[in-house]
Amino acid sequence: MSHIEILTPELDEGIRCVQEGADAWCYDPKIGRQFAKLSIRYSDAVAPEGWFFLNEHIFNRATIADLYKAGHLELQQSVFTLSDGGHARLGRLVQK
Repeated sequence: MSHIEILTPELDEGIRCVQEGADAWCYDPKIGRQFAKLSIRYSDAVAPEGWFFLNEHIFNRATIADLYKAGHLELQQSVFTLSDGGHARLGRLVQK
């Protein structure tokens, strides 16, 4: 399982974003906890190696946009189709 941990000063001083396999989140050491869960798991789908399904909940949209704009997040352009007909995008953290 791959582990990526990057500092993301574009979000705020000290913020770290972490990807472990198909899970990704942002952690703020000032409050001592995770503040954004970037990934989501589906019971009927497995993200390709090195990628995670992007959790595009409304609370994450600004964080996702900021990470993408800063070059810390790569998005796969194709959309993954789930067994229920729904769609999911794939992302991965990028160390610069």
